[in-house]
Amino acid sequence: MSPAAPLVRVQSVTFDARDPHRVAAFWADLLGYVEDPDDPNLPEHTEVLIIDPARRQPDLLFIQVPDGKQVKNRVHLDLRPVERRDLTVERVVALGGTVVDDRRHHDGSGWVVMADPEGNELCIVRSAAERGEQTPPHQPMRFPEGVGTLDERSMLTQLLDWYREGVVRKVRGLAPHLARAVPGPSATSVAGLVKHLALVEDSWFHERFAGHPPLPEWADVDWDADPDWEFHTALDDDLDDLIRGYEAACERSRAAASGHELDEVAADTRRRVFTLRFALVHLLEETARHLGQLDILREHLDGQRGE
Repeated sequence: MSPAAPLVRVQSVTFDARDPHRVAAFWADLLGYVEDPDDPNLPEHTEVLIIDPARRQPDLLFIQVPDGKQVKNRVHLDLRPVERRDLTVERVVALGGTVVDDRRHHDGSGWVVMADPEGNELCIVRSAAERGEQTPPHQPMRFPEGVGTLDERSMLTQLLDWYREGVVRKVRGLAPHLARAVPGPSATSVAGLVKHLALVEDSWFHERFAGHPPLPEWADVDWDADPDWEFHTALDDDLDDLIRGYEAACERSRAAASGHELDEVAADTRRRVFTLRFALVHLLEETARHLGQLDILREHLDGQRGE
């Protein structure tokens, strides 16, 4: 039987709630949603709308009602986690959820029935990896067409731009809460790496090679007090803003290098005497190294693989 054309599409899923702001915050943290930017969402508002930043999933709308939940849900959401099911259950509890019915089995199958702070039920099922589902095959690395026979200057700049573009492709579309996640013992996160790469671009090209003063975003930082400042502060930044900042820094770097020979020495040599060639090679290895970290982080956080 061929599928019929849909009569409707799901625009939003609506919840009744005594405290819509509290319940909306729980679901936003759980799903990586954000408050609707077109809604001022004042404390006195009786409705709260949260949306998927990538607009791939339906909106969730929370409407204030006078009574609390009294009967079992007739409709609930089955949620497939990006990490292991059992770890996700622990994190839902940390967000304020509760376990209603544990239906996990010894062979790893099953699910966990949980509830949000007002008792609305949801189910946490196994992740795609735990179900043995195949992830998309890894694509072999492809350099820009013809780069292997270019002159030295063109080769360095085109390869660097290729890695820069790879950074943006790798992080774009990642859920906000995952961009802020710090999965290891260091301060490393996706957001932090993007901000760090913007800092590196401006430091080596705009400031040290071209000799310009630090930009306002870097000028007043006390690096002695917090050597990892960019990683710590990135957790409060919007990922899209960080991407735009990184792209702007890369454009400043191109402008700083434009019209200069590879053997030309930097304007500011107080910390190191170096040429434009050295700056391009250093940014190549710096960007490639951090792109590799982003590749691993992205696969760990939401399962996305490949170029």
